[in-house]
Amino acid sequence: MKTKITNIGEGVQELLDGGVLIMFNPNAPQELQDVAALHEKQTNDTNVLHENGKIIFGNQEFNIDFVGSEANKNFDNLGHLSIYFNNTDEDMGKLPGSVFVSSSKVSVPEVTVNQIVEIQ
Repeated sequence: MKTKITNIGEGVQELLDGGVLIMFNPNAPQELQDVAALHEKQTNDTNVLHENGKIIFGNQEFNIDFVGSEANKNFDNLGHLSIYFNNTDEDMGKLPGSVFVSSSKVSVPEVTVNQIVEIQ
């Protein structure tokens, strides 16, 4: 499935620097838009998140290591994703809506407006 980044909130880079990206569909409340990358799905596929899958930001590829029990439902209904990059902190609780990804080449993706994000 593919989705297109349409807006990047003011607080996104600070969160990315900490290894987290929050995504929402365009009708997210304003307070969430400030900390989220808004996106519009290009396809209507559902239940696309799965362990051993991939999330690709442009040409930056990440392996999906963990998918929380609510992550697919949140993404399908709200376009909401909380993506944690290269997190090796075993003490960090893996929340039901979270997705953990890793890459040996990139610590966090560069996220830009009009960028296509692909989930495989």
